[in-house]
Amino acid sequence: RPVDTLILNGCECEPYLTADYRLMVEASAPIVAGSLLAARAAGAVRIVISIEDNKPEAVARMRDAAAGTGIEVVATTTKYPMGGEKQLILATLGREVPTGGLPLDCGVVVVNVGTAAAIARAVLRGKPLTHRIVTVSGRGVHRPCNLLAPVGVSHGALIAAAGGLTDQAVRVISGGPMMGFAISNLDTPITKGTSGITVLTGQDVQAEEETPCVRCGRCVDVCPLHLVPTRLALASRNKDWNMARRYYLTACMECGSCSYVCPARIPLVQLIRAGKATMPRE
Repeated sequence: RPVDTLILNGCECEPYLTADYRLMVEASAPIVAGSLLAARAAGAVRIVISIEDNKPEAVARMRDAAAGTGIEVVATTTKYPMGGEKQLILATLGREVPTGGLPLDCGVVVVNVGTAAAIARAVLRGKPLTHRIVTVSGRGVHRPCNLLAPVGVSHGALIAAAGGLTDQAVRVISGGPMMGFAISNLDTPITKGTSGITVLTGQDVQAEEETPCVRCGRCVDVCPLHLVPTRLALASRNKDWNMARRYYLTACMECGSCSYVCPARIPLVQLIRAGKATMPRE
């Protein structure tokens, strides 16, 4: 499928996470070099670097680095989950990726700014991907920070480098609070896709009792992919795979917006995630 545009994703929309932001501020030139290489590989004639408008320093640094290259740097509206590929393409180019489709279906390739920097390092310097920037944050650590960490190091080692856990820490999440997942073993290694470690306190994770769905439709209103999360969760809970396929269970990006707004405190995204993992493949 022909590709005409490469979008560089600088929209780090998860709360607490700032790894991509620091990379854009401190290593803008490698990102620009990597985007030019990625566009060459994909056959794209246009390159757009999209950054949320609450990161003015990153926008300014990237515009300075991209001067004279023909690369466009645009500031998009700060709105969760702008970092999702489909939302980013729609906000940046006005193109809509079809349900169940890929960015390639509308002539676009999306590359993260960290990936672009890694491409430049690999092609220009012959260096493999061995390290990545990881945000260690949350009220459960003493010194929130961004760390250049080797892939494979444990979550516990990075938390220790951030001053260790506070007395109020109760939950460690690999990733951000919206799309990450809790871990019980701090010896779990990070991967090349681990963008952050979020440590929450008891105040952050106060559990509320689940009540029956009131059919208010709030989950439908906030779903960025125009799905029906309550139906997907019901299908997953009852293992009704015909309903799950009819309502496009696998299209869910697991952004967590539905769970966040649900007045009945139904764990919608957790049920959907479990359903995607257990649904038999056709």
